[in-house]
Amino acid sequence: PELDELILSNNNIGGALPQPFPSLQYLRRLDISNNNVHGSLPEFYRSIPLIRELDLSNQRQTENGGLIGTMTPDFTRLEDLAVLNLAVNKLTGFPSDLGTLQKLKILDLSSN
Repeated sequence: PELDELILSNNNIGGALPQPFPSLQYLRRLDISNNNVHGSLPEFYRSIPLIRELDLSNQRQTENGGLIGTMTPDFTRLEDLAVLNLAVNKLTGFPSDLGTLQKLKILDLSSN
């Protein structure tokens, strides 16, 4: 299937994101914001290489919620990425070369 958008926001989804992340080769938009996801970020560039909008923000709905750790340098391989929202999590490190993503228009890393 050629799924273009997957929107799962505001669903009280808990647990960790799968490692590796499922292959959704044609996905352009992924929104899992406002849930209770926790754990580390998977490597997305192999599973969703054409992603344009990735929103994993606001995962600190509960005391144990929130994405943790560092953002892998592989995010810079998501060449079509225009919107990246990882705000309101518990992330501690971000690649210094995020600015090399030429199509990136919106980057929100606030409240980490």
